[in-house]
Amino acid sequence: MPSGFQSRASALVSLLIMIAALLLPVPTPWSGTVAVPLIILFATGCKPPRKWGGWVAAAMVPYFCIALGEVIANPEERLMAGLLAVCATITFFAALDFNRRTGVSLRS
Repeated sequence: MPSGFQSRASALVSLLIMIAALLLPVPTPWSGTVAVPLIILFATGCKPPRKWGGWVAAAMVPYFCIALGEVIANPEERLMAGLLAVCATITFFAALDFNRRTGVSLRS
């Protein structure tokens, strides 16, 4: 197995879960718009460019913050927002671990 395969697979599965959570059962214009960056990150993760993990990790910060805010402020959607927050956290750490295992430096 190539270096970082498990980390990349974890990140991709978490991204896929986030996409499904946003678009199922019926996508709205808002959820579709929010899912587009995740779909792009998932598609590029199938054959990731050099600093893919860093871009994914950076993109997860707003998803986590907004989902955590929804957990606190919106009791009706607490379960779905909690799922998004947990998946964003898993994706964040898995993407950074992918970079570390493949030897990619985010400094240069």
